[in-house]
Amino acid sequence: MKYLYDPSADALVALCAEKTVEAIADAWRDLRRAQIVITGGRTGYASAKAIDSALFRLIRENESFEGSVVHIWFSDERFVPQGDPLRNDQSLIEAFSLSKSHCVFHVVEGEGELAAAASRYARDLELEIGSKAFDAVVLSMGEDGHIASLFPGLLDAQEPRAAISVENSPKEPPLRVSLSLARLAHAHSIYIFCLGEGKIEALKAVQSGPVGLLDKSSPSGQIYILTDLHPEPL
Repeated sequence: MKYLYDPSADALVALCAEKTVEAIADAWRDLRRAQIVITGGRTGYASAKAIDSALFRLIRENESFEGSVVHIWFSDERFVPQGDPLRNDQSLIEAFSLSKSHCVFHVVEGEGELAAAASRYARDLELEIGSKAFDAVVLSMGEDGHIASLFPGLLDAQEPRAAISVENSPKEPPLRVSLSLARLAHAHSIYIFCLGEGKIEALKAVQSGPVGLLDKSSPSGQIYILTDLHPEPL
């Protein structure tokens, strides 16, 4: 696990976008479809916008990438109907206004049974990626240390399924679909934002929470904590 410190949250968002688009470009140079994970929230939206801009520049400057595609997965989703303002996907998809023609968005269903929606998302992952690693995963840490919808004390680090149903989220709404810890860990690079003074305690306890479990589950991947909290108090 590596800490990347900058007092400017905007600079960290730009750095994450640059590294994520570099991973996309590497996949395209290998003549394969890129696979990335994005997250919701204010920082998630800002990073999606920054990735969109950097991706648009990459395509504009490289004619050989004109027909290339990146598959975009959502780290977690609130289990509410499509179009509901509580969902993450709508605003995140809108953030890719410049490069949308090169993006395939894999959304979580918001109807029917929660467990069935999680199973279908896991099946979609299996059909599209199989056992391959994500090229890049972008997450954000909550004040309690959670990532995606994996909350301290409520996650099974050994869960083999790629996507799981969450019925008791401490944050509203309680019903969600989340990528599992093991599936998130299977990535070449993982970027986790930890921004703002409200996250200082979570950052201090990072090794004992979900991020620490993620690190243990991803021995071959690189995990980067992007933070505007000065490392001295840690």
